[in-house]
Amino acid sequence: MIIYQNGLLNLDYNPGTDVLIAELPNVVEFGVPELSRVLTLVAEHTCNYDIKLLLLDSSNVLVDQLEDGAYKAVVGEFLAKLTRSRLKRLARVNSAVASHEERVLTVTSEATQRLGAPFRIMTFSGRDEALAWLLK
Repeated sequence: MIIYQNGLLNLDYNPGTDVLIAELPNVVEFGVPELSRVLTLVAEHTCNYDIKLLLLDSSNVLVDQLEDGAYKAVVGEFLAKLTRSRLKRLARVNSAVASHEERVLTVTSEATQRLGAPFRIMTFSGRDEALAWLLK
């Protein structure tokens, strides 16, 4: 069931599996403020619906043009908000751009270690394998 949808974000929640699927937009088109707002909406819905399993489809997201400090701040803020939820697993569907993925993994790893995030994060190249990991 679609619990939120606008021109930037689509949140599809399956109460039977307790999986929230968030389709993220291409950030290059919209910029840091919109990325921050989209991730805030994902975190708010994760908390409000007491989500345990989150699939972030960021296969269309490219952040290589974002300044490092701004990008790190947005990701850190998002993960900090998720630490206040009951999230257990976050599966991320990646983009096909290797340099982008290296940056995402570095920033995410640093933030989760700093925050002591109580949930696991894994990155996958497709939705099916991400969903399989969430449901196992």
